Amino acid sequence: MHRTNRHWLPAYCNPDSYLPKVQETRALFSTPPFGFWDFVGRALTFLQGDLAKEIGFVYDLRNILPCKWKCADEAVFSVDLALYAHTGRFPFDKGMIGGRFNSASLGAAVHHGSINLDFGGSHVGYEPGESGGRFGRIWRPLHRGHSTDCGYLCAVIEPFRRVYEDACNTIVAFRPPSEKVFVSVPNEYVQPSWSNNPVKLLVDTDTLTDGEVKYDPHKPYTQTPIGRTLFYLKPGLLERLDEDEAQHFRTPQHTPMGKNLSYPFFNIFNTESPLDEHGLPQQRLELYMKYILSARNSPPELKAAIVNTNLEYNRLTDAVREPEFEAYSFASFTGVFVDMYDEEGDRYRNLFQPLGVSIKPAGTTSLTELPQHELYEIFSGLAPTPPLRSAHDVLGLDSSKSIVEKFTFRPSYFERREAPRRTVTS
Repeated sequence: MHRTNRHWLPAYCNPDSYLPKVQETRALFSTPPFGFWDFVGRALTFLQGDLAKEIGFVYDLRNILPCKWKCADEAVFSVDLALYAHTGRFPFDKGMIGGRFNSASLGAAVHHGSINLDFGGSHVGYEPGESGGRFGRIWRPLHRGHSTDCGYLCAVIEPFRRVYEDACNTIVAFRPPSEKVFVSVPNEYVQPSWSNNPVKLLVDTDTLTDGEVKYDPHKPYTQTPIGRTLFYLKPGLLERLDEDEAQHFRTPQHTPMGKNLSYPFFNIFNTESPLDEHGLPQQRLELYMKYILSARNSPPELKAAIVNTNLEYNRLTDAVREPEFEAYSFASFTGVFVDMYDEEGDRYRNLFQPLGVSIKPAGTTSLTELPQHELYEIFSGLAPTPPLRSAHDVLGLDSSKSIVEKFTFRPSYFERREAPRRTVTS
């Protein structure tokens, strides 16, 4: 008999509820990021071009206020210097820790400049290396060691990550002789009261399992293990896998699910998360946590930065469309900052993977948006507008080309780098 455990979930975790999608990492990073210095130059060229004029944007550098909304981390400070060098003005700060957009800053920003040129998004550390490098950490010269980057986003996902990784290692599948495939699940991942951890991961019995295994005294392997429940594995999971990968679960060996415990097959939530008046977590990133943790083409830190940038971009576009800002122009370039430490120059460098651009001309509350693939195609063919102050004078370097070449991540690398499969005896 099949029984659901969805009644234990908070309403916002209901798998049948609609949740807006965000960009796929494999699509965004099918093209390499730009050096941020180079990107700003191309953005200024774009705003002086025919397409921006058709949209209604009037370029006038004398009235442009460069703005940033990003984390205060020193690893992203080169963004400030790049905006200063290209516009001759220090950027106005519209950001908060974690790459959050401060909508309360808009009134002050338009007081300083009638044309707001916004660059913003979340940031993530990147260490170059074999097979695509590593995300989520960066070298801190003052501590002579590595630490998280962005520390805020990493702190949000870490308690969820620990629970998810434990589930990946302890939920196992196997196939006894002449039987269907079994899945053995610790009871804490079936019913929330079995765990004292405020973060609860529940396998979705509707999608992962096909009924409980009944005890048969003539079949010892059907005996309920201590602290676990035995289910039949629903065929849908194995059908999603390559045949070689699926075959691992069709043997008598108890094989951990690993990253095959993907988002359709579990839900995760924090019982201590503050909720707003709509019954949603105040930290909206938690709504997407199961997608962040189980993404096959993206490290969690990178996925979290992409999701958070989407959420904050929505707050930005909501804010600039308010009637009080109708008389002002906004050109907003939104993306993920990728932070790298340049050992040779003993400084931080920043790449920028754009997610999109929105332009609101003065005299309207409407936006024109360009998606990432269209933006990349346009920007790739543009020559950067020369900065008012050279990179050598402001940053102490001549080019960002070498740092771009050190970024070797591709989504397929991450998929291949999954931890080696191991077997579990019980």
